[in-house]
Amino acid sequence: MTLGRRHLIAGVGAAAGLAAVPATAANTIKFTHGVASGDPLHNAVVIWTRAAPSTPGPATVSWDVSESETFATIVQSGSFTTDASSDYTVKVDVTGLNPGRIYFYRFKAGEVVSPIGRTRTFPASGTTPLKLAVMCCANVGQGFFNVYRHCADRDDIDVVLHVGDYIYEYDSGTKTPEEIAEGSRQAEPRKKLVGLADYRLRYGSYRVDPDLQEIHRRHPFITVWDDHEIANNAFKDGSENHWSSSEGPWEQRKTSAIQAYFEWLPIRPLKPDPTGRIFRSFDVGDVATIIMLDTRLYGREESPGGANMIFLTQPAPHGGADWPMPYDARQSPPQPRPELFEQVGGDAAKLPPGHIFMPDFPRYKAEVLNAERSILGAEQEAWLTETLKASKSRGTPWQILGQQTIAATFIPVDPSPHMDPAKAGRFNSDFFARMRIQEQNNLPFANDTWGGGYPRSRDRMISQLRDHANNTIILSGDLHNAWGFVHHDDAGQLRAFEVTTPSVTSPGMESFMGTRGPSMAAGMIAKNKNLVYAELASRGYAVLAITPEAVQVEWTFVNTIKSKTFTAKVDQRMTVRAKSLKSSMQWMPT
Repeated sequence: MTLGRRHLIAGVGAAAGLAAVPATAANTIKFTHGVASGDPLHNAVVIWTRAAPSTPGPATVSWDVSESETFATIVQSGSFTTDASSDYTVKVDVTGLNPGRIYFYRFKAGEVVSPIGRTRTFPASGTTPLKLAVMCCANVGQGFFNVYRHCADRDDIDVVLHVGDYIYEYDSGTKTPEEIAEGSRQAEPRKKLVGLADYRLRYGSYRVDPDLQEIHRRHPFITVWDDHEIANNAFKDGSENHWSSSEGPWEQRKTSAIQAYFEWLPIRPLKPDPTGRIFRSFDVGDVATIIMLDTRLYGREESPGGANMIFLTQPAPHGGADWPMPYDARQSPPQPRPELFEQVGGDAAKLPPGHIFMPDFPRYKAEVLNAERSILGAEQEAWLTETLKASKSRGTPWQILGQQTIAATFIPVDPSPHMDPAKAGRFNSDFFARMRIQEQNNLPFANDTWGGGYPRSRDRMISQLRDHANNTIILSGDLHNAWGFVHHDDAGQLRAFEVTTPSVTSPGMESFMGTRGPSMAAGMIAKNKNLVYAELASRGYAVLAITPEAVQVEWTFVNTIKSKTFTAKVDQRMTVRAKSLKSSMQWMPT
C-alpha cells in the first residue's frame, strides 16, 4: 500500500550509490518496473524498461521487436548494457520499422523475460484517422490511477499525450491506514525531492503502480514536463518552492530532475540535450502534426505573481478608510513599498517610475500582467513558426499543440453563490473575497498561465496560427479540471480550439472552493465568452479522434479514485470542423 517501500529502497534508491563492479554468474536481473514505449515516428519508436540486477555492476539485456505477439518473426533485435549511472534504466531507439504498424516488444536477461509491450509507428502518408488520449497531473498520494487503467484497457487509442506533472516533488507525508485504504498512498522518498537520488526514487515509486505500468505497456507515450517534475511553479531561472539553502543551487536541482525524467520516460533523445530542450514535433501521415511545446523550463520568464497580494491596502492613521499601498511593479512579483505613501502624499503621479498604487487594477493589468514576458523564449517561438510553416506547406490539415498550461484568459467568479452547503465554513473567507474582486475587475484566475501572466506571448502564438497553420487544437493541463476554450484572432476568426484535460488524481476547483460543480461551471461559462465547456468536479482524461475533416473531442471521467472499483463515462463530446473554402474553422457540441 506504500508502493513497495522495501523493494524500492533496495532496487531503486540504492542504485544511485552502487559501485560499478563486474556482474557475476549468480547475478540475476529483474524487470521491476514494467516496459514502456514512446515518441513514435513513421519508422522508429523508443522502447524502455528497468533492469534491476541482484548484485551491483553492469547489466546487459537483449531486446526483440515483432509484428506478432508470439514473436514468431523478429523484425529487430539487439542488446543494451545499463548500470547505476542511468539508474539501471534501458532505453533503445528502435529504427528500421515500417510505417503505420502495431509492434510488440520484450526484453530478456537469461531466462527472465519482461512483460510484452505493445506499441506502434505513425503512418508516413495517407489519411488514416488518429486517436490520441490526453492526460496530466497524477499525484499518487491523492488516489488510485483508475484513469490510467481505463485508458489502458482501450484498444482504440493510438498514442497517449501526457502534458505534465507525471510525478509530484512534494513531501509524500504520512498516511493513516484509513487514508491508505481510500487511495491516499505514500510515494518514496518521504520528503521533498531535491537531489538526483530523490527524483529517481520517486519515479521508481510511481512506476511500480500496476495501472501506470499497464497503460505504458499497452500504448506509446509522448510526454512533456510541467512544474512538479522539478519544483512547484518552476521557470527557467528558479521556482516558487525553491527558496531554502537546504535545496541547493537551482541549476543543480533542475539538472538532477531533468536527468531522472529522461532516464525514466521513453522520450527521444535517449539522454537530455545539454540545453534542456524538450520541444519537438511528430508528423502523422497526411492528417496531423503533433507539436510538443515546453512552456515551463526552456524559455519561461518568471510569472508576475500577485494573486494574493495585489489586494493589500494599509491602515489609515487614526482610523477611516484604508489607504492604497504603493508597489514596485518592476519586480516579479511586485513588492509593497508602504514608506512611499507619505513621501508622495498619496499622489500616484509622484511615485517613482515603475511604481503603482494598489488596488489600481487597470494599471496593474496594463503594467504588470500585460508586460512583455515570454513563456516560450525567442528560440522556441521561432522554432514554432518554422514547424507550423512546414506542416502547412505539406497540406497537413491539423496542427496539434501539446503543452502544459492553459492558453486562454479566463476570469473566476465568486464561489459563494455556488457553495455546497455541506462544505460551508471549511474554506478561507479571504479566498472568496479575492475571487469576488477578481470577478468584479476582470482579473485572470491564474497568473502563471499564458492568458494570465503571458498574454503577449499568447497573442503572438495566435498570430502564428493565423499566418502559418491550417487548423489548430491546443492541448493543455495543469489546473486539474476539464475545460474547452475557443481562440479568435483580432478579426473574429476562430484560430484554435483548446482542450484542457482533467487530472488523473490531483484535486481541482471542487476541492478548494467547495462548490457544486455544475453550478460553478455555469457561472464560469456565463462570465467567460471564450469558455464553451467546463466540468469542475471529476478526474479523467480527454480523447481526440482526428480525421482530415474534423476532430471529435471527448471528456471521459471516472466516478471515483478512492476505490479500485470504478465506472467511467463520457461527459461531453464536441466536434471541431476544419475550415473549407467557404467557411472558417467551426466547433459544435455533438
